[in-house]
This record gives sequence, C-alpha cells and structure tokens, in this order.
Amino acid sequence: MPSIKILTLRLLDIRMPNDPDTTRLFLGGAKDLLKEHPHELALEKVDIQIFHNKEMQYSGIQLGRFQGSPEWTAIGHEAVKALELWYRLFQAGNTHLLQNTVRISECYTPSFLPYQKKYATYPFLVSDDVAKELNSMEDRFMRLDRLEKYLYGNLQTFFHHINYEYSKDANYLKVSIIDAAFYQQALVVYHDQKKTAFRIVFKCNFRLPQTMRLGQSTAVGFGPIHHI
Repeated sequence: MPSIKILTLRLLDIRMPNDPDTTRLFLGGAKDLLKEHPHELALEKVDIQIFHNKEMQYSGIQLGRFQGSPEWTAIGHEAVKALELWYRLFQAGNTHLLQNTVRISECYTPSFLPYQKKYATYPFLVSDDVAKELNSMEDRFMRLDRLEKYLYGNLQTFFHHINYEYSKDANYLKVSIIDAAFYQQALVVYHDQKKTAFRIVFKCNFRLPQTMRLGQSTAVGFGPIHHI
C-alpha cells in the first residue's frame, strides 16, 4: 500500500484559548472561508464537510492546540488537499498572521508489527452509550474489556478512513489496555455537551502515525496519540 499523506500546520502567530467555543468558531470559520470560494472548491474538488462531520466516521481534519496556538492536522490525500486550499485562501487575506508557521509532513505507511508497541491517548472520549455501559459495570476487568473493544472499533474506523484493508487470516489486530483512568470530571466538548474522558495506556501490534487522534470529538482536538 502506498504511503498516506499527513500534514500538520502550527499557526504560531495566532493565539487560540483552550475552550470548546473558540475551537468550534475556528472550525466553523474554516468552512465559511471555503464556502466563499466555490470556484476554487470546484477546481480542487474539495468537500468542505471533511472539516467536520456528524457522521460515524473518522475526522480527516483535526484542530488541536500547540503551546496555545491552533494546530491543524489533515490525514489522507483528500484531507491534505482541503487543508492546503484553506491555508492558501487564509494566507491571501491574513499574511500578517502567518509569518511563523510550522509545517510538518509525514509519509505514513500503515503496517503490522511483530511486537506490541506502547501508546497512550488522553483525553480519550467515549460515546454516551459506552459511558453508560461502563458506569453500570462493577468489575474492573469487564470495564477494561469494553474499553478495549471500543478502542479496537476506533482503530477500524481509522483504517476505513485511509482505505486500509488487511487479511484477517494473515494478520490479527491485537489491542491490549495496560491502564485506564477516569478523568474526575466529564469534559465539555461543544454547546455545553459533556463527554466521559479517560487517560489510556495501551499496546497494539500496529504502527500508528506520529500525529493522529482516537475516540470521540477528534475533529476538535481530543484523543491525541502519544508514542511511548
């Protein structure tokens, strides 16, 4: 399989407060800017819904924060193309805000590993239905097993996004949670909606990108993966 394009842009001249409403405004503003340029959208064949969608699919473009500044990450050819177009349009009208931008390009090749690599993800958000299931379980091992299945499902959603398929006869995706700790309070995502969050340390026999997120609300910066 050819390598997957991943692009990260850190806009160091812009400050972005760490609150959900501001993040939502940045996302909405990006889509509004693209809507103002239908000719460029058609020419580049860009679907602006890739910036944020409510469907049960992986968020190809993710908005996080790096040292108080906005950090965009696009995963996959279509997402990178959309982010590149937004950046060009934004740059045309805001040159003074883009004098210091860090650009990180990753060529990621998905592959199974002969061992289990250690990762961490936090804050990792779970769906409301899964949160209710976990709250009803008194046994810790049952909760870990449910979280492992949920994490496994998130990885499969990511695979679908990058169009990665593998033979289950030749390879077996194994996910093992080493530790999972509740955040003491549910985290506000947007519109005052709150989600149950975890700090999860896990092992997986698959190589993950250096920049990616898992769980709920990845589009607004939750669930970054840390390589350990």
